[in-house]
Amino acid sequence: MPMIIKEKDAVNKKHIIHYFKIISLLSLCIFTLSFVLSGCAQMEPDTIHHIKIQVRNLNRKVANLSQNSTDSEQALHQTQVNVANQGTKIASIKSNLSSLYGKYEIISHDMKLLQAEFRNYRILVNKELIKLLKKEKFKSSVISKQKITPKITPKIAIVKVKPAPKISVKQLALRKELKEYGRAKSYYNKGSYKKALVLFKKYLNKYPQSQKAGDANYYKSVSNFKLKNYPVSILEFHKFTRLYPKNKHAAMAIYLQGIGFSKLSDPSDAIILFKQVIADYGSSKAAALAKSALEKLAK
Repeated sequence: MPMIIKEKDAVNKKHIIHYFKIISLLSLCIFTLSFVLSGCAQMEPDTIHHIKIQVRNLNRKVANLSQNSTDSEQALHQTQVNVANQGTKIASIKSNLSSLYGKYEIISHDMKLLQAEFRNYRILVNKELIKLLKKEKFKSSVISKQKITPKITPKIAIVKVKPAPKISVKQLALRKELKEYGRAKSYYNKGSYKKALVLFKKYLNKYPQSQKAGDANYYKSVSNFKLKNYPVSILEFHKFTRLYPKNKHAAMAIYLQGIGFSKLSDPSDAIILFKQVIADYGSSKAAALAKSALEKLAK
């Protein structure tokens, strides 16, 4: 109970002090008003009118300042909203960048794995090509030891002509060489690729430095290609283009090399070779065929 009484006394004291403050403020306002009125009574009408005009001007300035303050607050609010929106956009961009970086890391890892697999695949292919090339060389050496007794048709019969006294030994050797080349080429033209392959190999073993050696190498490579000996033909086309880069068959050799790779289910190397033909021999028939082959691979 004593505590409650003390609290009530404290409240009453606060009320009394509050009332006293209000009475004092009212007294001050009444005194000020009376002072102003007594002063105004002594003022002239022009002075009062001038004061009123100044008061109106001040009111206008205050109103303008208030309007400017409101506009400034609105602009500040809009700026804050824009900053918040930009912050949201920046956060979204950061999130997208983080997601893209994560995808890049995954793709980069997958690419490294694919490159490693591709290297291993190329090693296996090269090993198989070497094995096939060794077998092919062994077969050719066996065949070259055997006697070739082809049936000579009347169209390709070789007529032995006795050389005239004025023909030199060198000219006779050249005639013999051209006949052997022509014989191999005739089988090639008829589509007898096995027989043509044997004769071109024999010709190249006998005349490795001949002027027809480049063409003979090309037709030998094509014969292997036609016989679907794709690994062997790929190696032979590669060797041909390195030894005879200016030969008229160089563009077609690169194209057929690409076809050979595509037959071995390796389109990546084929695409590289097709693009090489288009870049280096743009106006050739091989380039047109390479463009067509690229379009088929792209489908």
